[in-house]
Amino acid sequence: MLKLAIKPGQTLMMMGTPSEGGAVFERPKEKIRFLEDMTEAEAAQVEGATPAGLQNLGNTCYLNSTLQTLRAIPELQQELLQYSESANGSSSSSSLGNLGQFGLGGLGASSDLTASLRDLYKQMSETQDGFPPLMFLNSLRTAFPQFAQKAKDGHGYAQQDAEEVWSQIVSQLRQKLKIKDTEATGESAAHQASGMSFIDKYMAGTFETEMTCDEPAAVEAGEEPVKGTDPFYKLDCNIRGDTNHMRDGIMISLNEKIEKNSPTLGRDAVYTKTSRISRLPKYLPVHFVRFFWKREVNKKAKIMRKVTFPAELDAI
Repeated sequence: MLKLAIKPGQTLMMMGTPSEGGAVFERPKEKIRFLEDMTEAEAAQVEGATPAGLQNLGNTCYLNSTLQTLRAIPELQQELLQYSESANGSSSSSSLGNLGQFGLGGLGASSDLTASLRDLYKQMSETQDGFPPLMFLNSLRTAFPQFAQKAKDGHGYAQQDAEEVWSQIVSQLRQKLKIKDTEATGESAAHQASGMSFIDKYMAGTFETEMTCDEPAAVEAGEEPVKGTDPFYKLDCNIRGDTNHMRDGIMISLNEKIEKNSPTLGRDAVYTKTSRISRLPKYLPVHFVRFFWKREVNKKAKIMRKVTFPAELDAI
């Protein structure tokens, strides 16, 4: 710049500057803030910040993985921020909002699991460190005592199944978290004025089903296949000795044998129930069914077989 012999007040034309009447260069209205000048909560909300982890509170990996999976749904985060216990006819014995930024306060558990989830995610959004989900865990164990079972050796709590806690949390969200669909019209709009379940909108799919009796006598007597529709909130991946891929396990679960009463034969008979997806949800969990009841030892056993899964699932 010194070699150009520029005089004070001289006008310069620069490539890329706005033409006359265009935008005007101004100083930033807000002072630039550097990370070292931000609070922990502010730094955690900067784009590219490391998301908060969850501390293991003693055999709680099943819960932590479930909570992190649900947190990855942006629409759920938005709806939880607007959730109010009073607006949904609920009451809470304690609120994390009054316990300080990260303080755990007392060990009292909220009676509203949805409110506890809202508060947990809010606090996780304000840190990049590992956060102890103690209040939510207490609320979960209050609502569902099965997750408060002690380990058989008497030390700490027993390990639990991630799918079981997923189903319980999703069930609670389905009851409590209501939304309004502004795009709905007619009868649908009237129905949703009172609030549609968030889970039904974003995480519910539909099966078209057909049930056929396996016994030739029923067919010969004129028994017709029974067709219908069923909602679903996850797909099961059943694992057998020859199951190598997730898609194979899903197809096994969509073709099942059921014993029920045959109106034609007048007794119980085996039916084949075939399910096919007619509507996919926006978010689709797949449950790897790895536990079964082992009659020889009269307890649950885990299937350790390796089952591969793709980065993308083609459901067509």
